[in-house]
Amino acid sequence: PEAGARRCRAVAVAIVGLVACCFVLSQAFVAPNMGSVHSRDVSVVAARAAGEYTGFVPDLQRRTLMNLVVTATSLIPVGVLLYGFVTYLLPPTGGGAGGASLVGDATGAPVALDKWMKNHKDTERELVQG
Repeated sequence: PEAGARRCRAVAVAIVGLVACCFVLSQAFVAPNMGSVHSRDVSVVAARAAGEYTGFVPDLQRRTLMNLVVTATSLIPVGVLLYGFVTYLLPPTGGGAGGASLVGDATGAPVALDKWMKNHKDTERELVQG
């Protein structure tokens, strides 16, 4: 029972922390409200659509965080795509013995080319071993 209560408490703390993080991130890149726009002066849509300079400039910390978020979110798909292309285009290397294997007779002794050519014609297609 005590372990279950601890686990339940840990899950509850994790959920509250996740909600708090989501709230903080949702407010991180929002310009502060410098004053309310009166409906008789200018409509909210027109004020925001004008693209006027509002006086808000993100500080260095926010710009650094925005750059990190953009870089991290773009590195994941770019990395996956690059890995796919590289593994497709580069031939597999390593593994196995590699290279050529020596020709042998039925007992496994190496067969020399000059001895083989003395007993066989150039166009003959006879297996050396097997």
